[in-house]
Amino acid sequence: MTAHDKPNQLGPDAGLCAHCVHLRRVRSARGSVFILCELSATDPRFPKYPRLPVLSCIGYASRSVDPKPQ
Repeated sequence: MTAHDKPNQLGPDAGLCAHCVHLRRVRSARGSVFILCELSATDPRFPKYPRLPVLSCIGYASRSVDPKPQ
């Protein structure tokens, strides 16, 4: 089973976002999943929907457990 098979996990193609506390998954009506950076709400330096994979980010903060599915 790969990370893409598990709804709570992102694959390595998300880069740093896959393990960041500022990540929020947004699911469209058609079932697509988008990565929203919650830092974008308070800091214009961060794009709302960053281009993936994110390899470097000054706002990155590692999370220790997977967030609840949204």
